[in-house]
Amino acid sequence: MRNAFVGLLRIFAYLYHLLLSLFLLGLGIVVWSGGENNLKLGMLPWEGSALTKAIVILGAVGLLCVLLAVLGKLRWLFVLWTLFALVLMVRGYFLTSYSFPDEGQFKFAVWITSGALIAFLASLSLFGRKAKTS
Repeated sequence: MRNAFVGLLRIFAYLYHLLLSLFLLGLGIVVWSGGENNLKLGMLPWEGSALTKAIVILGAVGLLCVLLAVLGKLRWLFVLWTLFALVLMVRGYFLTSYSFPDEGQFKFAVWITSGALIAFLASLSLFGRKAKTS
C-alpha cells in the first residue's frame, strides 16, 4: 500500500514538472520567435531578453531532469530541479514585492506553489533503496 502511494506521488511529481517545463519552454519559444522580448513575469528575477532566454533554458533543463529521472539515470538531478523550482516560486510569489492583481491570481500562486512542494517531497522518494534483484 505504501509503495503504491509513493509511486502515485512520484508520478505526480514527474507530470507536474513535465507540464511546468513544457509550459516554460513553449512560452519562451513563442516569445523568442516573435522577435520582441516584452514578456513580463514579475515573480521571476529576470527581465527582457534575459527572461526569455532563462525560461527557455529552464524549460529545457526541467525536461531533461524529468526524462533522466524517469529513465533511472542521475535521479538526484530531478530532486535538485524540484527544489530549485519550489524555491523560485516561494521567493518570487511570496518573498518579494510581487503583488497579485486579484484574489484569483493569489489562489493560483498558492495552488501552483503547493503542487511544487508536493512534487519536491515526492521526489525525495527517489533517494530510497532500490529493490534487490535475484
